[in-house]
Amino acid sequence: MGPWDIMSQHFVKQGEPSPGISSFTKIRLGWITRPQVHFVKPGETSCAFLAPLSKGGETLAVKIPLRDGTYYLIENRQPIGSDRMLPDAGILVLKVNPEAQEGYGTVRIMNADAGGPGFTRATFRLDRDGHALFMDKANKIAVISLWDESGNLGVLVVSPEKSDEALQAALLIQRMVHRKGSGSEGKIEEGLNKAMAAFKRFDFAGIARMAREE
Repeated sequence: MGPWDIMSQHFVKQGEPSPGISSFTKIRLGWITRPQVHFVKPGETSCAFLAPLSKGGETLAVKIPLRDGTYYLIENRQPIGSDRMLPDAGILVLKVNPEAQEGYGTVRIMNADAGGPGFTRATFRLDRDGHALFMDKANKIAVISLWDESGNLGVLVVSPEKSDEALQAALLIQRMVHRKGSGSEGKIEEGLNKAMAAFKRFDFAGIARMAREE
């Protein structure tokens, strides 16, 4: 896990504070309770907005159990509080193998950017070209990082077959978010609210129609 959990790497830079703790470790310690975990089955379509892990909040992780006993954990890591030394920020995807011995890959980072040394660009982000989508076709899972709402970062779990349409809809909304404040703000905000509501109904095609009608 590199710098994403103190149990994996004790410091990010020599002489500076230690890194924070992952959702996996916090769950094991009892610091994250079951109501704070959003459960999704492979193949389902589900959306959640995650509070920053180090800050705490109503929903802190998404868990996707797999048939072989392994599972994914998804968390929102931001450089605040105990996470202030993190090298990156965004949606972090972990794969957990409970049968693996400690130190032999019990938890692995699904690295969004393998070109970043030491997991320094490991997070999935909608505002980073080509790094918004994690895919596990074998297990019928796609994870898409979404936009920020009131400090909580969204994540969509969907089947791979729906992932392209969903990602394009999310990117359209991200562009609308960036356009706020650029003039005609009332109209832009109204369209943005409609698009967000459609996305949360999983009407991804409807968002594309809205964009064409602008």
